Amino acid sequence: MTFLKKIDRLTLSWLILMGLTAVTLLFARHGDAGGSVGIAGAALLLALAVTKGREILLHYLELDHAGPGWRFLMTGWLVLLCGAILLITAAGALGWVGQH
Repeated sequence: MTFLKKIDRLTLSWLILMGLTAVTLLFARHGDAGGSVGIAGAALLLALAVTKGREILLHYLELDHAGPGWRFLMTGWLVLLCGAILLITAAGALGWVGQH
């Protein structure tokens, strides 16, 4: 814990982003090995994307100094966008859209 007190917030944020990116890459590599990540895997990857996006919004774009309405609006936009991507992915995987 003493180590974390010596790191400034942006460096800690960068370390968090690098960790989330590493997890994303390792998980996505599973899909490259011939297996599909599936709908649940896509949901996990998109959740990681929302987490990374929120970290960037709060600490690099300094949205943590903005009002709660702005934080809610921007986080909501991220969730809505990733939710739409997940819905499209699920629709394709379940055969609701695409070639029949």
